[in-house]
Amino acid sequence: MNNFIVTAFISIAILPGLAACSDSNPTPEPVPETAVCLEGAIGQSTRGVIGSGYEKDLEVCFARQDETIVPTESYGTWSIYEAVRRGGKGNRPIVFAESQSYPEGGRRIRLHGYYPAKGESEAVAGTGKVTFIVDGATDIMSTGILTGSGYAPVQICTFRHLLTQVRLVCYSDRTDSWGTIKTIEAVDVHTWQTLDLEQDTPRLDDISLGDAIKNIPVQDIANLPVPEVTAGEDLPDPQGYFLLPISPIDGTAEHPLHLRITTTKDGRGTEHETVSEVSFHIEDGFQTGKSHIVTLFFTDKSQIQTTSVSVEAWTDHEQDDMPI
Repeated sequence: MNNFIVTAFISIAILPGLAACSDSNPTPEPVPETAVCLEGAIGQSTRGVIGSGYEKDLEVCFARQDETIVPTESYGTWSIYEAVRRGGKGNRPIVFAESQSYPEGGRRIRLHGYYPAKGESEAVAGTGKVTFIVDGATDIMSTGILTGSGYAPVQICTFRHLLTQVRLVCYSDRTDSWGTIKTIEAVDVHTWQTLDLEQDTPRLDDISLGDAIKNIPVQDIANLPVPEVTAGEDLPDPQGYFLLPISPIDGTAEHPLHLRITTTKDGRGTEHETVSEVSFHIEDGFQTGKSHIVTLFFTDKSQIQTTSVSVEAWTDHEQDDMPI
């Protein structure tokens, strides 16, 4: 009987000690992140526009909004911050020129990264829209809107291509009749395009008027002798390219793309600068982040015919110095 009383007493004495030990080690409160640490990738379909996997550093901009009151999802005005995506494939560090921090109290931020970072692209960013001027050679990319806080930081983003690529294959079985291609232009391109920073899935909207609607030259094709291809031979690789918005000329039957081709001969062998007009479309229209291969046959009847149009994945270029 006495042993039972002693054992019970010891058990009662130990229990408060266990409780005290448990109370002294509560579950720690989560510690919020302070610095915005971000890595960025280039969308798979856009990588080929440089030809080197974006091995070079890329100057970008990030627009930022801060949540004003938690959890109202009410945000202040947009501010613009310059940054650099370090060169290389996959997710690479984003280095801000001015270090970024998450606000206190668990308030969130919204980020929207875009490229190119300089020139006209910065003109109206403070209003929630960014305007780009399309030149046919320069890539335009955006991450869409990114949301994070110190307790749920945003860590990665992807710069996605907002333009479409058109590549041209030119050939003839009578090259002496055509001489050299001096220029090829896309006609009446709407070169002023705007990006709404509020978009989760970004796209460009046309705002072109007057002088903003103009012809855009094809890259890498000036003064190209028309390649000769005889029956049964393979066609040459694409000789030129240009990058275009899909609004409002979307490459459909209702809104085809018009090309203006200038050659040194008239198609009959006479030395005379000649301008030819060609139009083409594809069934489903242009697609952003895709490559559209257009085959142009310079015939023996002083005509240029579109013999095929195809849609392919964006392909690598051999050049390392394409504008980006």
